[in-house]
Amino acid sequence: MKTRIIFFVAAIFFSNLKSQVGINTTTPTHTLDVDGITRIRGLANTEGKIVAADQQGVLTLISPEEIFSPKALLNTSTSPAEQRMTIYEGQCFQPTDNSSSCTVRVNHYTSCAGFTRAVDTQVVVGQTINTGNGQFSGTWASSFIDNKSYIGGITAAEQVAPDYPRISYPTANSANYLGAGSFSGQCNADIVTTINQTTGSVKIESVKRSMFAHLVYLLTVSRSRSN
Repeated sequence: MKTRIIFFVAAIFFSNLKSQVGINTTTPTHTLDVDGITRIRGLANTEGKIVAADQQGVLTLISPEEIFSPKALLNTSTSPAEQRMTIYEGQCFQPTDNSSSCTVRVNHYTSCAGFTRAVDTQVVVGQTINTGNGQFSGTWASSFIDNKSYIGGITAAEQVAPDYPRISYPTANSANYLGAGSFSGQCNADIVTTINQTTGSVKIESVKRSMFAHLVYLLTVSRSRSN
């Protein structure tokens, strides 16, 4: 009888040991709980690569360039009607941190005349300031930094305002890029930002009109860490 009891207790002990293992801790809360710095010799490298998990959960090494490589997004149709496409949707800022912000950088151009050379655009989402007292307003908004391209270091004709593409900011959280071509109306495209003030997530979209295609290269997404 005593032998059976000892075996039963031992079985429970080893079962618990296998379900949650602690290193440098007697109260593990996960399958493997390590209190301290972990070293995995098999992942050592001289290039400062990033550790990532594949679909099977196996840890591998990837370079930062693989994560932040440009992604081509094509908003296209044969209709002049307005059409939307998501460029980026996800977390941007921490609502509890006034200084938290994010920047989404894209390079984009279209199939319509006057906007066939790429424009480099940075969408910066951050808190606005109260001009009356110079403090944060408590509301996040997007601003756009637009730069027209250069060819061999020489300014092309349409890179000088007000030549095409003509860039304007008609409404809050949006920028408009007007081309010279016509397809049931003068071709133009918007980059529009929808901001969730509660969760800190954003949705950035391409909105094309009177053109076949708006090609957007998503270059980088940068988010600040909360204090």
